[in-house]
Amino acid sequence: MRPGWNPTRRNRNAGTRANGLGRDNDFDIPFHHNRSTAFFEQLANPVVVRRQAGARELVFIIEPARPGFAYPCTVDDIVAVLAQQPAAHLELVDYIVLRQRTRKQEVHSPVWGRAIWSFEGLGLNGPAIILEACTLLPYRWGKHIGPESARELERLRDDGHEIVGTRRGFEFRPTPASLRNTVLFRTLLHELGHHVDYKVRGDENYYLRTLAAREDFAHRYASEAQGRLQCFAPIADPERMAAEGLQPAWFSF
Repeated sequence: MRPGWNPTRRNRNAGTRANGLGRDNDFDIPFHHNRSTAFFEQLANPVVVRRQAGARELVFIIEPARPGFAYPCTVDDIVAVLAQQPAAHLELVDYIVLRQRTRKQEVHSPVWGRAIWSFEGLGLNGPAIILEACTLLPYRWGKHIGPESARELERLRDDGHEIVGTRRGFEFRPTPASLRNTVLFRTLLHELGHHVDYKVRGDENYYLRTLAAREDFAHRYASEAQGRLQCFAPIADPERMAAEGLQPAWFSF
């Protein structure tokens, strides 16, 4: 017969996952309840510069890039692309934000860019386009991809990324040139397309459609804008960067 309860007997589950070990240690992007801004609006030591794109003055907010990361295009590159877009469309954006994501954000929220209707970082308030710093390390996708992911894979291949099939899925290997194509000539225009779509349809009608429908509009906008775009070589002015507090290393791999 088993003896009665022994207070000195150790629970075999103590200190294990079955007893709750690590339950509160989820590897998620932290949410700060005392902050009203989202994680992509919280910038560390950004540099603010202003540029004229056609008749529109834009505010650029640049966060220093971490070692191993860089922005595939300069501020002047972005201005050269936006200056070729319709003036009415440029009126929809106040800020261009270049941000360095954290390692945890890189795992949980790896995106090329974002369209923000009301950017509130640094006490600002206005519509913005956010572009993320990139790395030359290979990116990996699983082997089970849907139709939209398959189309994105083709777009990445058209941008110049080397796509390699592996046992676990796909690996694409970027270069400075392919990242520039993806971020400057596609993502920037894609996010501008979201702003145009949002303005035309209004908040309610914009979100009545599916995510796929909204993404399709932005992809079409970017594709049509690319067709009208006069491409150009990278624009870099180290002296002007230094005068504005920007480091050329942030824009070079």
